[in-house]
Amino acid sequence: MIAITPAVPRPVRKKNRNRHRGPVRALRTILPAVAIGMAVAIVGQGVIRAMEVKSAPPAAAAPLRMDNPRFTGTLKDGRAFLITATSATRDLNNTDQVFLKNPQLTRGYGSDRPTHVVSKDGAYQEEKGSLLLTGDVKIDNGQGYQFASQKALVDTRTGDLVGGAAVEGAGPNNRAIRADSYSVSDKGDRVVFKGRVRTRLTPQQ
Repeated sequence: MIAITPAVPRPVRKKNRNRHRGPVRALRTILPAVAIGMAVAIVGQGVIRAMEVKSAPPAAAAPLRMDNPRFTGTLKDGRAFLITATSATRDLNNTDQVFLKNPQLTRGYGSDRPTHVVSKDGAYQEEKGSLLLTGDVKIDNGQGYQFASQKALVDTRTGDLVGGAAVEGAGPNNRAIRADSYSVSDKGDRVVFKGRVRTRLTPQQ
């Protein structure tokens, strides 16, 4: 009869156990430190991004623009006036002021003798009652006189016009005139020229 003897497990060597304890302890120390470092980095990035957003200057607001604007009103003498343009842009620094492209002013709008003023550019302040026209200003007083200048300031309350630049004009009877400055008042009936005024009359043939 053969006797079977159960196998006896080999004893675990203490030397092997001690060999693995060192790396395990190191990992237990390193992993929490790495996790803390990553958390600090993530929080730091969030703080830096928040500071950048906060310190960034606000984007400039786009100015309000309108095509084919029309401005109407009444002059001191009761006549109506009309201002038109191809476009109008609101001034961001002055809400009462609009910049006009190719403006045209009609004084006495709807009457039998309106006066017209056109230019390349303009700046209109409704509350102040001021219309500044610049660049190739052309004036027609409705009575046969036409003038050309580079600047004209119109008071939309009275209808008076003051030109702070040289002017050239022509009128009935082949009359031509040049001056350093000019003004138009009394519904266009009164035109005053100042500074080196020169007039030329060409006889009709």
